[in-house]
Amino acid sequence: MDLDTAVAQQTGQTPPEQITELVLDACKATKVTGLDKFVNLEVLTLNGCGLTTLESFPALPSLKTLELADNQLADGCLEALQDAALINMTRLSLAGNRFSTLDALEPLSACVNLRDLDLFNCPVTESENYRDGVFEMLPALKYLDGFDADDKEKEDDDDEEDEGDEDLLSSEVGEDDDDGDLGEDDDDGLGDLGEDGDESDGLGDVGDLGEDGEEDVEGEEGEEGESGVEDGEEGEEGDSELDEEEEEEEEVPEPAPASKRQRR
Repeated sequence: MDLDTAVAQQTGQTPPEQITELVLDACKATKVTGLDKFVNLEVLTLNGCGLTTLESFPALPSLKTLELADNQLADGCLEALQDAALINMTRLSLAGNRFSTLDALEPLSACVNLRDLDLFNCPVTESENYRDGVFEMLPALKYLDGFDADDKEKEDDDDEEDEGDEDLLSSEVGEDDDDGDLGEDDDDGLGDLGEDGDESDGLGDVGDLGEDGEEDVEGEEGEEGESGVEDGEEGEEGDSELDEEEEEEEEVPEPAPASKRQRR
């Protein structure tokens, strides 16, 4: 399968500007063509395709990961990447190619954010001062062939991507927690209404809670303030005192109950 056919199969009817990843491993191509319209591409893999040159490599300013392993690229090929504006590329695999000198890697200095470089099985890895020379050439580089400058092995190939995912999940969890707290507060509020009064009846029924002491006073006084004395009940006394007062009120013809409470 050639490169153009492989691209067509992966993209289908999707507009090129919406494509962020192309995996074109093992397709047959000696050079990279037909990718100029994929301006938002972030991941591109062309492993084992038979590439012999990177001439006219497309400008891909959004590209973060580029894999060109197991091709036939040699000294002088990397100069084409200087014109590709790969300023956001952080990972590059050139393993299994034919690069033989440190000078052949010099064009990679244009990739200012390159942090992970793989040159495994390239002749240059046998050069004297290979590791120190590459780290000196690429100041932003953190891993070379899976190890940092102190020969500490990289634990996870996707460390940087995982960190971004963790930040997103933490944000989502925070949003979920907020929703959960609101839900709990709402439930508590409803629960309190259920205990202090009948939620469905509203505040007008608070006066029915005669057995709750002060709440009964508020309810009765609220009703007396708006509609006067009803049923001869007094908000400052309990249920047993109300019964006695009602008997006394039956024996006293005048004044009205409201006036009698004012004298007290």
